[in-house]
Amino acid sequence: MPTAGDQAVEPTTEPRRFSWLTALLVAAASGGMMVACVRPLNLHFLAWIALVPWLIALPRLSPAATWLFGIVLGLVFYRIGLDWLIEIAGPVAAATIVVLAVWMGFAFRVARLLMERFGPASMLWAVPLTFVGAEVLRCEGLPRLRFSFLAFGYSQSHNLWVAQIASIGGVYFLSLLLVAVNTAVAYGLWQRRRRAWIPAVAIAGGILLLGFISQPPRFAPQDSVTVACVQGEELRYREYLDLAARAASAQPKPAFIVFPEHTITETATQKHPMVSGLIELARQHGAYACVGAHLASPGMDCLYDNVAMLIGQAGIIGTQAKAVPLPFFDDGNPARSQAAFDTAHGRVGMYVCYDGLFTDHPRRLAHLEPRLILVPVMDPARWPAQEQWQHADMAPIRSIELRRSTVRAASSGITQIIDPAGRVVAQRTRDEGPGVIAALVPLCDRRTLFVRGGYLLAAGIGWAFLLTIVVLTLKQWACGLISLYRRGVRKTCASYVQGQAPSVCHRSVEPCATALLSSAETVCHCSIEQCRGVRALLARL
Repeated sequence: MPTAGDQAVEPTTEPRRFSWLTALLVAAASGGMMVACVRPLNLHFLAWIALVPWLIALPRLSPAATWLFGIVLGLVFYRIGLDWLIEIAGPVAAATIVVLAVWMGFAFRVARLLMERFGPASMLWAVPLTFVGAEVLRCEGLPRLRFSFLAFGYSQSHNLWVAQIASIGGVYFLSLLLVAVNTAVAYGLWQRRRRAWIPAVAIAGGILLLGFISQPPRFAPQDSVTVACVQGEELRYREYLDLAARAASAQPKPAFIVFPEHTITETATQKHPMVSGLIELARQHGAYACVGAHLASPGMDCLYDNVAMLIGQAGIIGTQAKAVPLPFFDDGNPARSQAAFDTAHGRVGMYVCYDGLFTDHPRRLAHLEPRLILVPVMDPARWPAQEQWQHADMAPIRSIELRRSTVRAASSGITQIIDPAGRVVAQRTRDEGPGVIAALVPLCDRRTLFVRGGYLLAAGIGWAFLLTIVVLTLKQWACGLISLYRRGVRKTCASYVQGQAPSVCHRSVEPCATALLSSAETVCHCSIEQCRGVRALLARL
């Protein structure tokens, strides 16, 4: 029993440390739940709690352990989620997965360092900042080597009510909200106090509000057109034209017919049999054709430009080169400009396949005010279905961000026609083989909040993350330099004192201490009590 004389012991706020085995298990569990949110399982509701086990452990780990087990989480997530990449790229894919996992672990380490500096409650903003900042940099940061597969916000492409929030801040805003919910729930479970659940309730209320205000408007039926897609890979030109004729003969007749990327693999001119056939088709049916083609580009790194070509009754209306050629593949030269083209149904825009994995090029296209977006896509039949579905799940988010209907023709699936609300109104999978789909979609030319400036949120988070890394790095360097300086000062004091002691110490410790104190202050500006070397010398005396 404590007595009146016992001192009161303050309760510690330091959380109990996790064992390494427990940390390993929770990291693997969170990585597994994250990968379950995307294809092939596509359990999008798990995204709201996937990180909770790991984040409960986060305050109980050191920064170094956080990085280590964060890498474990990343390895589980990316190794399973990017299994298709191993089949395509082999050792390069394995190296990519390791780099992505290390980058994710590093983001959690930065969050842990911020928590050490600002306290446990700072995890409510530190984890969303670092997680999404790292995601923005790896998805959008490097012009030719960026990689946007498995960005967390894409997990909500089938949760359309929540996905509409992308029209405000884009896919990375969705990622931010998902991680914020995970962090708030983990904080509430960790603190075990009612007040600790206030952030979770506030964030949930904010998401509900954002969901209500971001729902799409009703589109007028008179502002709609019928569009069609042709799916096929490495067919003869006659077969492509037969499929196009079948699509053009359907009722109601389509205004636009889109073909896959690389449909024309020779230099496409008006005299090319495929181009001339599509011009004749346009004259007979009054339809426009968008076809993936090659244009000669002598003197460039690649011998051709990979373009989407718009063809009408008068011939070739215009072309749009691919802005982001596929890394490590012979996939054309980067586009030097972006354009939209006027048609009888209003202005239309085009981008090619891989460009749609990123937010910047489609957003710049939206500034040109197209009413419809046409997208030739190449997903080879030899590539795993997991890749094709993950690629296809990004397209609805692009449509929501821009509030544009997207007509997306893939070589071997997944071919999609998507309305401005992100609803897939027609689809053809790889198992269905070559064929045609058609649907009626709204035309829209209004700008979303994302296009007007909401995209700056992701850029701001990315720059804030970089700035945080710089500040923490400079702080560590400064602490290291100060430590080295102090060690040097101590050695200098000790050496000087040892050299001077014989000349001043003749009788007793007291005169020696006085003399050494005066001498030490002239050398290192510190008192004798602060100098280890002097203390050691006096102890010997």
